[in-house]
Amino acid sequence: MAHWLRDRGFDAYAVTGGVHALLGAPVPEAPARTEGRGRDWKAGLSALRHRRFQIYFGGVLLSLAGSWVEAGAFGYVVLLLGGSAATLGVIGFLNTIPNLLFALPAGVLADHYDRRKILLLFQGGNMGVAIALTVLWATGNLTVFLMGLLAFIGGTLGSLSFPAFQSMLASTVPAKDLESAVALNSLSLQVARFVGPAIAGVLLASAGPTWVFSVNAISFLGVLGALLLLPSSRAKIAAAGTGVRGAMADGIRYVFGQRSLASLMVLMVFAGMFATPPVAFMVPGLVRFQLHEGPTTLGLLISLIGLGSVLGSVALLALSRRPNKGEPGLVCYLVCAAAIAIIGISTSVPLSFALALVGGFTGVVFIGLSTVVVQAASSEEMRSRAMAIWAAAFVGVLPIGALITAGLAAWLGAGGAVAVDGAITLLGGLGVLLWRPEVRWLGCAALPEACVAATDPAAFAYLEEEAEAARAA
Repeated sequence: MAHWLRDRGFDAYAVTGGVHALLGAPVPEAPARTEGRGRDWKAGLSALRHRRFQIYFGGVLLSLAGSWVEAGAFGYVVLLLGGSAATLGVIGFLNTIPNLLFALPAGVLADHYDRRKILLLFQGGNMGVAIALTVLWATGNLTVFLMGLLAFIGGTLGSLSFPAFQSMLASTVPAKDLESAVALNSLSLQVARFVGPAIAGVLLASAGPTWVFSVNAISFLGVLGALLLLPSSRAKIAAAGTGVRGAMADGIRYVFGQRSLASLMVLMVFAGMFATPPVAFMVPGLVRFQLHEGPTTLGLLISLIGLGSVLGSVALLALSRRPNKGEPGLVCYLVCAAAIAIIGISTSVPLSFALALVGGFTGVVFIGLSTVVVQAASSEEMRSRAMAIWAAAFVGVLPIGALITAGLAAWLGAGGAVAVDGAITLLGGLGVLLWRPEVRWLGCAALPEACVAATDPAAFAYLEEEAEAARAA
């Protein structure tokens, strides 16, 4: 509770003996702790008890799998059409820049209108993009220019859908199971990310790109069907009389008015700008120029990152139930940053494999805990805007980070660029920790009721400055 008060800008003081001692009353004994690891794991799956979440989870998992099947083959198809490595970078930029341009307006949209209708519209549009890719390739009319255009359209539709998806997720479970729902949603993303590219490789080899794009188009039936089965979802309170700019400003003030969440957003910027580009763009360069290996090593390295991500999502089921998520989140952030920095200078294949596994695990735990905190910390009417700010801070800066990493690679080589990115990520995290130690209290700062339930509520007392001055007098 003291952390929560300080996070909101109040002065909080630890008092020996707690409130009871302050008032001269006998101090009660602290209740016995009954929680254990088995209870944590069971609680991590609690969202699956709710039928609405089951429908949402199944539909989104099917759609995510299809999206990652297409993502695994998209770059390869660009190369088949005559594109170069530079072309891949440009298309990656076009696909991700909408997150920076449209994330905040998308959050306002999701907080003011029916999220179910928003998702039906935009996911239907994404299905249309997948159908267009299928038809254009099958008829021989697909070009690199059209792939870039469709990548931008798909990225725009995805960025406009993200806040509505996150708020829709929150509406499928009661508040007490929200952390479990977010953790399971993260697990479904990592499973799809791990399995999808493998399926894409099989389809490309056996049937060609037409089947890859077709599978993605068909997979959207899962999420569209789930949305049709779910009830409407709209914020209970919507700001009236405010335009898009005013609503965006309200969301920014809401998030950055909490010092721990503001610190988390700074960490997300470091993670998106410097930690993500090495994983997203530089792994082939590391294998070719740093490790001097070929396709087999590349496949194993990517698979180990994916395996670490899946294991991290499983661990998230238990960690998401911790009242204080700041400590494990910060540790995972720093370990992941160190792994990126070291893999950039590593010339040992076994060491690089180990670092890939560790980096995948810790990176997903940090990202997963950050989404749990922002979701649970936000009120119903602000949740979409808060998640939109999270997306802008993390995914929105990725195109900028890609350009920075490309410049570093031209100067220092692939390994040097990755090492510098990792070092900046690590130093940035340490700087945030020194500047705002409240980041260690994530979860406690946002969910005082959870912290009070997990600790002795009589251990802290709050004294207003006026009351303290009156006693001194």
